[in-house]
Amino acid sequence: MRAFVLWGAGSLGAAQVGMLRALTEQGIRADLVVGASVGALNAAHHATHPSAEGVEDLAKLWLSVGRHDVYPLSAAEMAHVLAQYLPWHPLRGGLRALGLRNYAFPVNPLTIEAVATGRRNHLFDNKALARFLERALPIDRLENTEIRLAVLAADARNGDPVLLSRGPALPALLASTAIPGLYPTVEVDGRMLMDGGLARHTTLDAAVTCGADEVYVLSPGFSCRLPSLPSSVIGMMLHAYNLLAEQRMAASIARVEQPTRLHLLPPLCPVDVLPIDFRRTADLITMASDVTRRWLEGDQDTRSVRTRLLEGFHPAHDDRPTGPAHRRDSRPAPEPPRR
Repeated sequence: MRAFVLWGAGSLGAAQVGMLRALTEQGIRADLVVGASVGALNAAHHATHPSAEGVEDLAKLWLSVGRHDVYPLSAAEMAHVLAQYLPWHPLRGGLRALGLRNYAFPVNPLTIEAVATGRRNHLFDNKALARFLERALPIDRLENTEIRLAVLAADARNGDPVLLSRGPALPALLASTAIPGLYPTVEVDGRMLMDGGLARHTTLDAAVTCGADEVYVLSPGFSCRLPSLPSSVIGMMLHAYNLLAEQRMAASIARVEQPTRLHLLPPLCPVDVLPIDFRRTADLITMASDVTRRWLEGDQDTRSVRTRLLEGFHPAHDDRPTGPAHRRDSRPAPEPPRR
């Protein structure tokens, strides 16, 4: 059984759309898709519409997130958003233009006091996120997909992995994307769940447990070449979260034993985009598509599969100008999977 595994990286999850585009172009189709965090949304969409047209619909969805100007950087951008919203909703429009209220990160300044005094253990409400997911999800129930789907969440009490493959899709996605401290935990079948990226097992572990003997690992990458560290609390939290997620996936790769065949799609590197920045969505999709196509068409390498995966998981880089697929030396790219 062939599985695609995806996990979260905030706005960098757009890179997985480019990877899915390249895989679909080559006729590589999964029997199982496992997702966590924002990767759960990508997984749910792809499992429902695993065609080239479905991937392009997913790309359009991601591009629509970028158009909401989560954090306007200039007076001109702020004026544009104000002009769009103020005539109808003066207060909401102003807050949204200033980056204080939007469906991706709906900050309510009145919650700060509740957070500071311990009356609330999360910064953001998930109602606006739920409305977005209701529009974005192509299914009402997890089992109503063309390809088998599994959404990974974590038990908030002990970190146990909770793999959801049946039942309502919306609470499963809300649970899998509930980053602690940012969003509230979600109750599913009597258990309080949080972001799947924090579960004791990764999406790769879950795929192998489900019986996959061939796994494609779609790494969204992480912000490895920022000019400076994130200046906001949210940015720093998500950056650290992404570093942890990638390290945990590398450890999962090292644990996988034969006869499971692993195919690690090369992550974008270097990446200078913060996981809260949706302005580079189109670039991330295009770059990931190009890098994955080159990998699929690349030269063969005689090194062992395991060595190639672990060394190539996130290529090292120096200070020379580099492209998105820069490698630490001139050795060939990993051997493309045989189709």
